[in-house]
Amino acid sequence: MATQSFDLKARLANRREPFLFSWMTIPSPQLAGQLARLPIEGVCLDMQHGTIGFSDAAPMIAAISSAGRPAIARILWNEPGLIGQVLDAGAAAVIVPMVNSKEQAEAAVKAAKYPPLGGRSWGGYTAFQTYGLSPADYLKKANSITQVFAMIETQAALDAVEEIAAVPGLDGLFVGPSDLSIALSKGAGIDKTAKHTLDAMKLIAAAAAKNNLVAGAFAGSADVIDTYAAMGYTFMAGAVDVDLLQAGAESLIKAVKGV
Repeated sequence: MATQSFDLKARLANRREPFLFSWMTIPSPQLAGQLARLPIEGVCLDMQHGTIGFSDAAPMIAAISSAGRPAIARILWNEPGLIGQVLDAGAAAVIVPMVNSKEQAEAAVKAAKYPPLGGRSWGGYTAFQTYGLSPADYLKKANSITQVFAMIETQAALDAVEEIAAVPGLDGLFVGPSDLSIALSKGAGIDKTAKHTLDAMKLIAAAAAKNNLVAGAFAGSADVIDTYAAMGYTFMAGAVDVDLLQAGAESLIKAVKGV
């Protein structure tokens, strides 16, 4: 198995330019490997709203890592077994959805980090192979080389963002702007760049910066990436797999028809 040569923590420490990654909803190791070879820096598996289960994710993480890119997983829920699974499979980062309190952030860290920062269960030989480390060296480095992000996407999370951001061992905050905009508009609609959404995201970015955390968000398009980057977000999902396929097909048809 090819080893992971990409140091995600070191790259994220350099915040001069955004770290952009694709967002996968389709369960396919072959497609994951192809996406990892595009001019992006990582690939995220959406295990919450995509159709990717763990039996799909394990070979997809291997394909991404073999291409020299970090595999990121947005898991189904804030549950310790789910967090441990993707890290044991070699994921470089885990994004934990619906973290609404300090206690829930602490639970995510506990599941993602080994002592003294947390209580992650030991195992996962695939992770050792992915990083090309002995078990002893992996234990020494795992808390640094793997990242855990708490998703901020509700009014409750926004109200508690200062406490969440101060949780020891947390590496970053990741905004789900669609859910956040739904919550802030009381269900009126989805708007990732509405004033109320951007105002909330400024508060989240400030809380991240105050605690030396990485500020991340689901962007999805170039204009939204630019908007979020101007607020200090540096870890962003740039495109969804199905959107890339649609854009490629539309570009081809337009070129062929001369439209």
